[in-house]
Amino acid sequence: MGDRLLARAPSLPVVEAGVHTPGSMRRHADRVLPVNELIVVQSGVLPIAEEDRRFSVPRDGWVLLRAGLRHYGYDDLDGDTWFYWLCFGAGPEGTAGIDSPALQERRTGSVARPDRLRALLEHLLEDQQTAVLTSSAAHGYLQLVLAEVLLERATTVDPAAASPLTVRAAAFIADHLAEPDLSTARIAGALAFNADHLGRAFRDGLGETITDHIHRLRIDRARMLLRSTDRPVARVAAEVGFGDERYFRRIFKRRVGLTPGQFQRLRPSSRQAPSNSGIG
Repeated sequence: MGDRLLARAPSLPVVEAGVHTPGSMRRHADRVLPVNELIVVQSGVLPIAEEDRRFSVPRDGWVLLRAGLRHYGYDDLDGDTWFYWLCFGAGPEGTAGIDSPALQERRTGSVARPDRLRALLEHLLEDQQTAVLTSSAAHGYLQLVLAEVLLERATTVDPAAASPLTVRAAAFIADHLAEPDLSTARIAGALAFNADHLGRAFRDGLGETITDHIHRLRIDRARMLLRSTDRPVARVAAEVGFGDERYFRRIFKRRVGLTPGQFQRLRPSSRQAPSNSGIG
């Protein structure tokens, strides 16, 4: 298990929440829990089954596993896979929202607003770690999280239908993401296209601007480094492509909802050895 953060009060609807960090276990544990478990994948793919039903949960995908049913990993995790998990069901408030028709019909799906949901989960983890989480606040977090996973995407952008130009631009970005001078102008020059035309095609194809796409990928990579290493913030900023540490801190806070330092403090103490035996 990654971060193991226990809610002390038995009446809390959120029993336990945390983060499974990359490489902390080879395959998801095989067990039956007395609580429901919501998993939201941040990187890689999670192969997990509930009884005889298998799910392959991709990045920014979620799956809800029911209390009292066996669930287990049916394949090994790759080294980049990490996810948030949220177990709930203690007390009369714990089931609020779980029996809604929407959740009865949808056991898995894609997150419409990944940044918003990540911010919610990070704030929940921070409140648990600092022991300020009350029963009513935990109930509120649970309702907000469930509302986010059930939210339909506002647009009908289909990445598979993106133009060849958009696909080439996205590939160029992936190959040069860590380079501080990566920009729309540089990408357009490399692909021999007008920058304005490229920007419109990219936004139409992927539903975000080139700058937002670059920031999202860089911040995703930064979160993984801050979660899984002890590297200082300045080094992480440089490694993911930000030449200006102050700018990195501003973009990180805007997208994650926490400063890099606050986010880094959510990691377990270096004295804590990862365990595979707990929830999540």
